[in-house]
Amino acid sequence: MSANLKRGCGILLIASVVLLSILALLPDADVDHDAGYTSSELSIRETVDGSVTSTSYVNFDGVITEAIDMGYATVCRMRDDNGRVVEERYLDASGNPVARYGDYYGLSYKYDETGTAITYLDTEGNPIIRSDGYSTIVRTQVDGRASDDFYYDLNGQQVQCSGGYYGLHREYNAEGQNISLTFLDKDGHAVCISSGYAIKTYQRDGNGTVVGEQYFDTEGNPARSSLGQYGELYQRNEQGYIDQITYLDADSNPAPTNAGYTILKRTYHRDGTADTDMYFDANGNPKALSKGQYGIKRSGDVNLLLDKNGNIMLCVDNLLNGFPCMVVVFGCVVCLLMIVLPKSLSVVLTIVYVAFILYETLMFRESGDARMNFVLFSYAGKFLKEQSVRVGVINNIWLFIPLGTGLYRWFQKKWALLVPFVMSVAIETTQYVTGLGIAELDDVFGNTMGGWIGIVTASTAANVRKTSMEYIRKILRDRVIPFFKNKIKHIWYFILVVASTVYLFCNHFAIDKINDASLISTVFIVWAILLVLPLFTELELFGVKVKKEVEEAVEKSNKEVKDSLNNLQQLVMQIQVSNNATNQLTINGNPLPSESRIEELTNAIQTLTAQKNNEKTNEVPREEGTASEQNVELFKIRYDIEMALRECIELLRFEPQTRMTTVSMARILNQRGLLDSTTTDTLIEIVRIANRAVHGEMLNQKYVGFVRKTYPGILDELQKCKNRINMA
Repeated sequence: MSANLKRGCGILLIASVVLLSILALLPDADVDHDAGYTSSELSIRETVDGSVTSTSYVNFDGVITEAIDMGYATVCRMRDDNGRVVEERYLDASGNPVARYGDYYGLSYKYDETGTAITYLDTEGNPIIRSDGYSTIVRTQVDGRASDDFYYDLNGQQVQCSGGYYGLHREYNAEGQNISLTFLDKDGHAVCISSGYAIKTYQRDGNGTVVGEQYFDTEGNPARSSLGQYGELYQRNEQGYIDQITYLDADSNPAPTNAGYTILKRTYHRDGTADTDMYFDANGNPKALSKGQYGIKRSGDVNLLLDKNGNIMLCVDNLLNGFPCMVVVFGCVVCLLMIVLPKSLSVVLTIVYVAFILYETLMFRESGDARMNFVLFSYAGKFLKEQSVRVGVINNIWLFIPLGTGLYRWFQKKWALLVPFVMSVAIETTQYVTGLGIAELDDVFGNTMGGWIGIVTASTAANVRKTSMEYIRKILRDRVIPFFKNKIKHIWYFILVVASTVYLFCNHFAIDKINDASLISTVFIVWAILLVLPLFTELELFGVKVKKEVEEAVEKSNKEVKDSLNNLQQLVMQIQVSNNATNQLTINGNPLPSESRIEELTNAIQTLTAQKNNEKTNEVPREEGTASEQNVELFKIRYDIEMALRECIELLRFEPQTRMTTVSMARILNQRGLLDSTTTDTLIEIVRIANRAVHGEMLNQKYVGFVRKTYPGILDELQKCKNRINMA
């Protein structure tokens, strides 16, 4: 495969990953959980058309209306000759199919002597696979009550649910109330599910309402769930929703979970979906978890962290959860830095990024029981339906893309492909052993793919022409950095305003009164001042006057002072020029070197040239002539040096906005390490002396001799400089 084809394929792959990631991370359509009517606020109207019975929710005007807590407006049930329901379909207010719980559009029932087969349907009435992994439930009934359920796929084969079981068994009390669930394996034996227990029992009050539950293993002994509790106690609100959960130990006493809280208080939207969770200890005091959060707020399919007062925290997690595409932006920025930075800095950044990965995957996590999921692509069925699943998958990939980029810049060896895989396996193993997470094969796959994509990214960038990379570096060096350097005050102002605005947005509901002595109120006042300040030429606050023109006045004064100094300098120059025997002349503020400095530079440049060439520098024959001849000679020397410098600058492909002086070009070569400091200083002094000669000034012969002695060595060093650039 040619280099151009490889580069093209690499660019296409990178662009595809970025685009698909952004599309996958786009949030689902917003749902207003509080808009509409609940089933308790609506009336029920039933119509019969042959074997089809339609049950609809209607408002006070008799209009069919969707019940937001049920997810549909009408349910149509078709019955057989025995009056048994054989199919039911869910419709919205307009009579169109609507998904129940966002999962299925209807159910079909088939009956035989042993039980009932319940199959989930799509909009066309065809069987579908639910998000839990099954399509059909085969239910056995005893005394008219559901006893055993087993789960099957579209092909009629037994299937394991996402919780790790194939079926379940129900037990009932004398009142016919379900009091226990036993989870079953393929052969109908009790099995521990991924939650950590095999049997779940229910405690009910006098009304039959479930007020608690406890967990047991296959032998009937108390079992600890994956969250860390042996049981739970419930309190319910007026709507019947559980609004408080108290977690219990093996002796049914309140005890903290693995995360550290004992009591969870929950609020709900009007449609019955959970809104916020807040954490408390056994005494009812707010409890902070590992990341400093005291609760969570559900926003779509993502969770935002809350502080002690129930306000959204200003933190990285909320930024990434609230704006999922920031993961892609962050990954692209880090990859770009690893590519354009020098190799040494790229290595340092890679080491820092490895520490960041360990921080994100192992640190500040709640410990629990060892759990694993070795089913590859276990989330495939939920990927397109749930944003939270998509976010998790994409994050696993992008977490390792910068790592792969850094590894390639560091080693550029094929075995670097193994590092993401080995590192991911090590992380998942550590999570399993320590209980800091679930060891999942999907995570290993996503991390490894991300690392390989990063390696391809770095390899593609390495194949880009050198001139292109130099152009990028030049843009960063000559445009981006100076821009930010010159605009630092404006940028700082922008950061303050944005940060204050974001903070206030996250805590807007906590601002009750401006005169409240709170941090939020203080931030609000500062934010208002920052916004208003640029609108006034003069602002008086607490007896302090702030003028916008102060900086302009200072700059104007500085300019006037500089102009005065220049005029004075020119006057002094005119006086000094008349005495050409002086040891030091000053023209335009640039002093000529003293005799001792001339002798020092002469010896230095001769020694330097002799060391590099292993021979002594040949001097230009010293010929005493007229002042005019000396001036022409010095002009030629200056011209040769300037041409040599420009050739070096052109080879660097340096494109300044304005024409560069000889001194500026010399200093650029020195800054880039192409010309040593001694040669640079000597070159500058030669140019300054030659400039006097070009303007017709009569010079002391010591200056002329200095130029003649050092000029050949300077040209030789400039030639070596050109050779270094060509070889780079």
